[in-house]
Amino acid sequence: MTPQPVATLRSRTFIGLLLAQFTATFNDQAIHIVAIFYATNLLVRYARVSWCDEKTVLSLVTVCFLAPFLVFSPLAGVLADKFSKRTIIVFWKLVEVVLMLVALIGLSLPHFAGTWSPTTLAIVASAMVVSTTFLMGLHSTFFVPAKYGAMPEILHTTVLSRGNGLLEGTSFMAQIFGTALGGTLYVLCQSEVSAGKLVPGEEWVIGVLLFVLALIGTLTSFLMQPLPAADPDRKINKNPWQPAVKNFAIARASRPLMLSIIGIAFAAFLTIFLRQILVYQGEVSKELQATRHRIAVIEHPETEVASAETSILGWHVPTLSPEERAELRVALLIAMVGFGIGLGSLAAGYLSGHKVELGLVPIGAVGIIAFATVPSLPLPADWIASVSLFLIGVSAGFYIVPLYTLLQKRAPREAKGNVIAVSNFVNVIGGILAVVIFWGLTLGLETLQGQPRRGGISATATVDLLRTHAQQLEEQLRIPRFLFLFGSAFTVMVLCVLCRQLPDFLVRSLLWLRSQGRYHLHVHGLQHLPSDGPVILATNCERIEDALLVVSVTDRYVRFLVVEGPDDVRPNPWLRYLSRSTGLIALHTDSTDAAAWTQAGAAAAQTLRENDVVAITVTGPGAEPSAERVWQTLRTAIPKAILLPVLCVHHHGDDGETPSHVRGNHVVLGNPLAADFDWNAARAAIDNLLHLPEPV
Repeated sequence: MTPQPVATLRSRTFIGLLLAQFTATFNDQAIHIVAIFYATNLLVRYARVSWCDEKTVLSLVTVCFLAPFLVFSPLAGVLADKFSKRTIIVFWKLVEVVLMLVALIGLSLPHFAGTWSPTTLAIVASAMVVSTTFLMGLHSTFFVPAKYGAMPEILHTTVLSRGNGLLEGTSFMAQIFGTALGGTLYVLCQSEVSAGKLVPGEEWVIGVLLFVLALIGTLTSFLMQPLPAADPDRKINKNPWQPAVKNFAIARASRPLMLSIIGIAFAAFLTIFLRQILVYQGEVSKELQATRHRIAVIEHPETEVASAETSILGWHVPTLSPEERAELRVALLIAMVGFGIGLGSLAAGYLSGHKVELGLVPIGAVGIIAFATVPSLPLPADWIASVSLFLIGVSAGFYIVPLYTLLQKRAPREAKGNVIAVSNFVNVIGGILAVVIFWGLTLGLETLQGQPRRGGISATATVDLLRTHAQQLEEQLRIPRFLFLFGSAFTVMVLCVLCRQLPDFLVRSLLWLRSQGRYHLHVHGLQHLPSDGPVILATNCERIEDALLVVSVTDRYVRFLVVEGPDDVRPNPWLRYLSRSTGLIALHTDSTDAAAWTQAGAAAAQTLRENDVVAITVTGPGAEPSAERVWQTLRTAIPKAILLPVLCVHHHGDDGETPSHVRGNHVVLGNPLAADFDWNAARAAIDNLLHLPEPV
């Protein structure tokens, strides 16, 4: 028997997936930041490899993690649909154990300096740990399509948004702990370079921790119950790019699906762009602190110990060098963003309720725009920038959860893995674009400032040269402000594109905000609305306000034909403007303009041909005969369209008789009607929805 999606987040399979992906994400982020610090320490500061510097290490580790996505995403999508997603998840969790063992060996090698040349050993150890980031990138390439593709197979549509919020929230919480704990442990356990010699530290402790977590994550993956393969007969093409072209065609067939992929890719772009800014800021700050420390030691030797005392994000850290403090600060700031995304994702999943709440996307984008602008300003205190980074993360959580849910719901069942693999591929392109734009902007701004190459001050530089260098570094610290401002401006552009392509986004946001007060909206029967294909909604909406409520509860584009009664109060111009942006057409019962009705019918028919949704008023004395003729035309022109009755209810009073769950605003979607249902039968079906069930 094929397991069915369940309407609870307490599913054993869902819990197993959460724990498995948490440990995988934690290890991803921890080994990523450890590899950057470890390779920089051994290759740059100890082995002094001629072609290697801090920027090279940062770029190399980032490329190692992203490269597998670029190469293997098409194959990962095919495998996610050909085989059980549970099998793929368990397999790659077992592989993760082996990969963490490789990392453990690489982190332990400096202790065997008596056996091999210390310099050679340092290079080999660095190569092993950096290669682990490549292998973990390969792990994620195959793990992620199976993880996201399994969600609609595990959870019912009514809890999918909340499940995605929990999945994204725990994922970013894992990123927080992985980044913060990995960076902190490395600072505490790292090897030291003294007088050209390497004093081995205790980095192996980090390797042991990651290995144990990989074992725990593997065991939890076995909690997942078997999931059937979506398309077991699919052939694996020898040319991995051929199915990629087909996958793109599947995604492009649905405009909302393709826009969700692009929107998610922008989130990947922004995440990597912010990481690059913070690392760059940390590198400049590190050199500035070290330069100031050298000046203080030369002028006042007795202050050498005291100058090492500082605080990081309000934490007193008395014994770390300037380089170590900068490394720890970068890790904590990146974790701050991840913490915000985690909380924002959880909140977005909860606030979405039992549907895909696309209205949260513009709200999240506006938050990113506002809070990314704050670090670009001259701020009186560092904590303000830290709070803004956290709020950027919260806004990003609001932005990304509805898009991921829409991607999972809209993707064809037999090709969910393929579509998510396409999303991963586009995400990698976004990540690479973030690196290219970042370094291009940085280079241009450094050139405009006339900045010399950093790290050019010799160990015997005079105090005057050191002061000049410190002033140059202070000027260079202004560059991250411009980069944050660029990120904000780029978000404005992306939001404009999304709202232009999906004009109902803004309306959904305003209606969602309005529904959080006394106009709280309850939704019933949303599972009856198909994810794709033409649909006709027969409604009792005789006002534009009611029609917009129906638009707001769906995750599909809806063209509404509202037949307003003669006594209806016309809405304000602003509301009418917003409604027109969604494609809504308002017609009046006393209208004798036959051309207007004909044009409305033609627009509605075209909407159905594009596999979208049309809603039409079928109740009230004014809904006939003109509206009935449009109805009959649509049923004849697009016979395959599914027909659903939809009821809007307003009841804000407490009369002591009406059940509490009926008071407020309600939208009820009924069961699909038979193909031979006529106009009067559809009106009767709406009346039958008056007895509201408890909201699910």
